[in-house]
Amino acid sequence: MAQSSAVLAGTVLTAFLVLAASAEAQVPSPQSLAPTSDFSKICTPAPKPFLTRDWSQWNKSQPVLDPEEMYDAAIAYAEGSTALKRDPVAAKRLLEDLSERAWPGRGRAHYRLGKLLLDPIAGLVDPERAAVHLATASSMLNLDASVLLAELHEQGRISSASLAEAERLLRAASTAGHVDGLVGLARLQRSGRLGTVPQAGSNDLITLALQSLHSDLNKGRCSALYRIGLILSDESLVPGGLQEAIKWFEAGARQGDTNADLALAEIYLQERVKATPDRFIRHLERAAEGGRPRAMTLLGERLMLGDKAPKDVSKGIAWLERAGLNADPEAYKLLSRHYRGEFGAAPDLPKAANALLKASRLPSYSTSILVGLARLYAGGVNGQPDVKAALTYYRQAADRGDVGSLTEMAKLLLSHPQEGSPETPLRLLEEAAARNHPEAMGVLADLYACSTIVAPDASQARAWLDRAAEMGHVRSILAVASQNASDQGTAQKSAAALLRAAERDDRESMVLLAHAFRSGLGVKQDAQVADRWRAAALAPGEGRSRALLLLARRILNGEEGSRDDSAARMLLEQAAKEGELGAQLELGRLLIAQRGDKAQVLQGLQLLQAAAASGNAAAMLALSEAPSDVLSSTGKTAQEWRKVAAEAGNVRAAIALASNAKEGADAARWLSRAEALPVCVARDMAELAQAYHKATGSQHIERARYWMEKALGTLQDSAKDPAALFVVGRAMADGVGGMNNKEAAISQIKLAADAGRVDAMRYLGRGYVSGQFGERNTQMAIEWLSKALSRGDGSVAADLSRLAAIPGREGTAAIAVLKESAEAGLAPAMREYGRSLQLGLGMTSQPDVGASWLRKAAEAGDTAAMKELSRAYASGYGVELSASASTEWLQRAAQAGDAEAMQGLSLAMTLGFGTDVNPIAAQEWLRTAEGVARK
Repeated sequence: MAQSSAVLAGTVLTAFLVLAASAEAQVPSPQSLAPTSDFSKICTPAPKPFLTRDWSQWNKSQPVLDPEEMYDAAIAYAEGSTALKRDPVAAKRLLEDLSERAWPGRGRAHYRLGKLLLDPIAGLVDPERAAVHLATASSMLNLDASVLLAELHEQGRISSASLAEAERLLRAASTAGHVDGLVGLARLQRSGRLGTVPQAGSNDLITLALQSLHSDLNKGRCSALYRIGLILSDESLVPGGLQEAIKWFEAGARQGDTNADLALAEIYLQERVKATPDRFIRHLERAAEGGRPRAMTLLGERLMLGDKAPKDVSKGIAWLERAGLNADPEAYKLLSRHYRGEFGAAPDLPKAANALLKASRLPSYSTSILVGLARLYAGGVNGQPDVKAALTYYRQAADRGDVGSLTEMAKLLLSHPQEGSPETPLRLLEEAAARNHPEAMGVLADLYACSTIVAPDASQARAWLDRAAEMGHVRSILAVASQNASDQGTAQKSAAALLRAAERDDRESMVLLAHAFRSGLGVKQDAQVADRWRAAALAPGEGRSRALLLLARRILNGEEGSRDDSAARMLLEQAAKEGELGAQLELGRLLIAQRGDKAQVLQGLQLLQAAAASGNAAAMLALSEAPSDVLSSTGKTAQEWRKVAAEAGNVRAAIALASNAKEGADAARWLSRAEALPVCVARDMAELAQAYHKATGSQHIERARYWMEKALGTLQDSAKDPAALFVVGRAMADGVGGMNNKEAAISQIKLAADAGRVDAMRYLGRGYVSGQFGERNTQMAIEWLSKALSRGDGSVAADLSRLAAIPGREGTAAIAVLKESAEAGLAPAMREYGRSLQLGLGMTSQPDVGASWLRKAAEAGDTAAMKELSRAYASGYGVELSASASTEWLQRAAQAGDAEAMQGLSLAMTLGFGTDVNPIAAQEWLRTAEGVARK
């Protein structure tokens, strides 16, 4: 095929050279006009318009002495140049006047106005109005207009579209030798829409077009170099002609044709032909410097990314700003992405919003610019959400046909119900769903499954869920797949839906599709395809931050293999830089869990505060779970953060407040608040049942049973969430709602433990020790506690240490588990193994070896080990007696935040035990200890 394409290209080129030989005897022979010729001896520079006034300020009150100058100004403003910034609005204003003015060029004005009405740079595209102007120009024998009007008929963009009329117009233009008419007719014939047309006929049309351009070239019109390249680079016209096209583009570029430079740059950028970065950049820079706005934008983007060009952010910004001034909204969109932090800089959201505001003032702005503005204001440009501004921009986008804006408006109103009536979100979602918007369908499924704005309806919820999944809605696909996890047919349908969504540039679908190809879920396993989809999901561009967030969450949940906190953190940091509020929340949670690193905890605290300031109730709840020693810097206590989270609509916060309330009135208040919010997952239902179980009153017992039954029903109908299984199992074990089935409770908790829930493993281990589940079972206790310890739960090390003291096989098994974990580097296991060796629990006492393990644990940051080691030095047990060493380890435990160690250190400073007597410092430590104890 490649060989035949090359032959065809050669045939066409030879034909046009031969046919051109007889055209112009006074110029060098055609054979000498190869792309490598010195065209500087032939080319006549295109005349530059001489403008005697600033036509961008013209209005009808000013006289027009020279319509040709006015026309030249209109073209310059429409296209832009080195001398004039592009101003399509001014161009349209001038052309509208010229098309009504009686002058010889009126047909050209109608043509150019029609062309401008089809170009987004001038505002909303209007094919019908454009067709009227083009038809008028065509009747005035303007062949350019005839060809453009034929395209509208061929593409079906006007109400009177007719393929026969398209062919008639193109044939008329072709008969007159019009190059674009010849090419357009050849392309239409090859499309097969005119029936069977001999290949030779189409070849002749292409040959004649090339002959005509060669004739123009002989006359010194060197714009023909670029146009020859365009024909040869079109695979539908000249298969295999690209390499030859590049030579002609290069020739045009040498003569200063910046269109040729831009064409070459785009070929190299698309990698249709390989080229060195410096060659690509050279052409792009020349096109940009020559006034081509698209080249300016492409160059700015490459410099921002450091792709095919050395990274130079300041230079990239300058080019993008210049492109924006030349009426290219894409440049402002890129600038907004930069100021959101997408290219590595610190986020500056006011500047990001300002860039989009500039884009929105251009005639060619798209609805994506309005949506971008809405999202920025919804998230909080200046730290606080501006819901009214966000709704305004969403409404503008929706009025211009953006269906997704209806859904986003509804979601925003659901989060801020005070901004609208309760029925508005449902109406917006139904309108968007009727227009086939998958996200609207997914949200409707959620509302009918569980909300306070419509009555629950399981059949409606399922119908919307299925429709959303079929349309490629990621969350719905996951929900359907999880409900039918073992069904290969469902997996195949899910993969097909993900592929459709990914091909529509949905980044989250790309993440899930990559996983499907890597694991072979519903598709043939293919690691290379998986890598390509993941790379596409994470490539710079709109939607990347959501893909980063989804992938990070999957990594943290172990859905992409083993959990990897560092990999997830990198992804979350990038997404947070790009302004993704969900990433701020997840990263904040991840960092405050690093209890041993105060700097990371403080960083996490700042992220959660930023998310909370934007109205994120989940962030407020996460702040309530932060370490007490740093929470004071937020200005609120844990209880106060729970209250603001509950008031902001977080049902889990309301349940926690009800569960921990000391007064019956407080419990009733927060139970009422929880019932007023959507309680949608089994875990929350079970915890609400437990909160009712703790409260007094017969009606509370009934509500506890109601919510327990609902939790069990939800677990039965949906994917088995390990956290929910554990909470429901514990509630059953406690007899919540009158359900006293121990066997069923243990079964639920074991399912959670088998799914990896460490708290369920710990609960089972301690339950078997205490006999909570019936008879004590030390062997089962050790088995489950060992599993919890191996998963990093240091709190069970003390449980195993106590079991180690049991004579016989069980005690030996407990010691073996502790030893293994200690040797693996788990600090609590080192401490308890050391204590067992010191005290001879389950083995011969070895105080010195035990003290060495205590030291290892203390040096690893275990405060309990520090206190044990301090006591060992104070008594000389297993170590050399040393008051100073004892106080030194006590001080390290105190500095780590241990209240008991603070009190001991205060006493040591008062008595001068191992340190100088310092009553002032002693009092300070005592006050600090009291403060920690109060918290």
